[in-house]
Amino acid sequence: MTCRKRALCMPQSPGPGHDRVRGADDAEPMPHANFKTGRLDVSARAGVLLGAHASGTSYQPNLLSRASRDQALIAGVAASTAFGIGTTTHSLLRSLANRLPNATGSTAGRVTSGLIVDGLATAAGLAAVAALRPQPRESTRRSLARLAAVTTAGTAIAGVGSDLIEFGATRRGGRLLSLAATLGTWAASYALTHPGKARAGSMADDGAAAEDVTRVVSLPTAMGMGPAVTISMLGIGVAESALSAAMARVGATILGGTPDDRRTFGRAVALGALAGVGWAGLRWVNGKLTTAGENIEQAHSAAPEVGEVTGGPGSTISWTTQSRESRRWLSMTLRPQDISHVMGEPARQPIRVYASLESAATVTRRAELLLAEIDRTKALERSVFTLFSPTGSGYVNYVATETLEYLTRGDCASAAIQYSVLPSALSLGKVHLATHQTRIVVNGIVQRLLAMPAEQRPRFFLFGESLGSQVSQEMFVGQGLTGPAGIGLDAAVWIGTPAATEWRTEIAEPDITRTPVVQDGVFVTRGIRDWTGLPDADRAGVRFLLLQNGDDPIPKFEASLLWRRPGWLGPDATRPHGAPRGTRWLPVTTFFTTFVDLQNALAPTPGVFSEGGHDYRLAIPEALRTVFSLSATPKQMTRVQTALRARELGWEVKRRWDAAETLPPIEQAAARAAVDAKVSEWTGKTVDDAGVQDIIAADTKFD
Repeated sequence: MTCRKRALCMPQSPGPGHDRVRGADDAEPMPHANFKTGRLDVSARAGVLLGAHASGTSYQPNLLSRASRDQALIAGVAASTAFGIGTTTHSLLRSLANRLPNATGSTAGRVTSGLIVDGLATAAGLAAVAALRPQPRESTRRSLARLAAVTTAGTAIAGVGSDLIEFGATRRGGRLLSLAATLGTWAASYALTHPGKARAGSMADDGAAAEDVTRVVSLPTAMGMGPAVTISMLGIGVAESALSAAMARVGATILGGTPDDRRTFGRAVALGALAGVGWAGLRWVNGKLTTAGENIEQAHSAAPEVGEVTGGPGSTISWTTQSRESRRWLSMTLRPQDISHVMGEPARQPIRVYASLESAATVTRRAELLLAEIDRTKALERSVFTLFSPTGSGYVNYVATETLEYLTRGDCASAAIQYSVLPSALSLGKVHLATHQTRIVVNGIVQRLLAMPAEQRPRFFLFGESLGSQVSQEMFVGQGLTGPAGIGLDAAVWIGTPAATEWRTEIAEPDITRTPVVQDGVFVTRGIRDWTGLPDADRAGVRFLLLQNGDDPIPKFEASLLWRRPGWLGPDATRPHGAPRGTRWLPVTTFFTTFVDLQNALAPTPGVFSEGGHDYRLAIPEALRTVFSLSATPKQMTRVQTALRARELGWEVKRRWDAAETLPPIEQAAARAAVDAKVSEWTGKTVDDAGVQDIIAADTKFD
């Protein structure tokens, strides 16, 4: 045999760098130690173990209940993120281990060197975590440093497990050993969530849920999804090993060195590919939702018949440019006879004006059109003028608007300007321009008010919801508590203000464990109980109210959940009402779980007002009456509450019924039956076609 042939037959020294792509014992090569038979290298296996841990712990409750599908998404994201980070991080640790003496010549050498480096990394990471304990209002740099230490320690611990598995991984049954270790990791991690003891923020001490819809993840489903996600992780791990190996070879060709030296480069590319797929998916969803936000509903297709409403006779903004949400809001304007029927007093025709996103191409022109509508309708000649700051989709709260119109007996004007047609969670990038647009409108309003005699000026109110709260509040950044009054606002109510709102952060009590107090007429709540628990005298003095439910994820969802434990997840004894109990902060998992809570935060039953999540319908009428100093007797408020529920149910039923009527004749019977079934579910009684028509016709005409 020639030397050349002998060289081909002998094991080759990998030299310094990462473990070999094949990952089998070079001294005792196994015939099946390759990609085709599902061979994982030690770093990929560490990533799989870390992913299994993240999947298991993802079952702990958060702010709201969630369904099995939600849990599957959370477990998948937690596992894949942990896998990607763990594999890439451990690749660096393995590179260091390969530089130790006798680290790559045998299985024993690889395992020993890995245990040394992973053990030292574990100790160093835990020591850093102990030295960087959380502090109130700590810097992002400190939080990130602690997160890096936690990640290093967690990856290294997973690496120790992977190193030990390596002893048996190259022998018969090695793949079963990896599977058993992965499933065992998931089961142990799931047990750490204290199933049956920990509870979501929406759950009361007695187990009752303060949600419109209570979702459940059954234990059998959870037990089935966990292993399914885990096995999927093993498959992803195998694919990642192959992809990173290929990219390592490409890196070696371009940058020099050996593929083993460039394995970390390969893993970074693989992680980037995973992120790219996620971004593409987000873009696809974004496109779908944009189209949905512009769809026109049959129930709101007809233009208003009164000149006091945008789109009606004489309007400067065409009805054809209105979006789905603006058409809803404008076409639902109360009529004087509706108000009189509820209040028992004479009423005027309320004014509603709205500049939709499609009404103009620029924020300046859009603001000019809204101001022109305000001038045309003589909106500032009413006793009350309210600027509504809509959510990301352009939605303006019907309950708030109708309450205002009832309690002013129609002597009011409401205005809104749109900045997006996407849900708030996908409109975050538009906040700056939206605030600029709102400021232009406010400046125009203030200019007009100052030109009027003081005794003729209307009271100037503002109402914001969700992202609309952030958009309008950011006008006051840097101005402290005096910001709203500084522009001439008489009062304002904001509900569900997002956590990223700078002005709210400036004025709120930094310690969430302390009960807030009224400051210069401004009151920032942690939950509804803070508002309802105020003494009457203090509540009467509130002119600027920032209201939120304790289990509303909107005021709690922020980027820092990725790297810092929030105050509402401190020790159980210090957590405010609405925060989960028996849980702990988990990087990435808590962030994504709270994001899923955003999607579940508002699932209202039409005509049934509840308190919880992002639903504020129950609290809005009394909050507006108090903060805006509007007059109504207890009997009138009872009738208003009844009318609000009747109108909400009636309009939602009409939207669905009219949509069914537009379908081809062959499909209409089934569609109408579906509407009957849904309305029966909402009302708790059997409703047929005639009953549906009665609900639509009745609207506010109740006994």
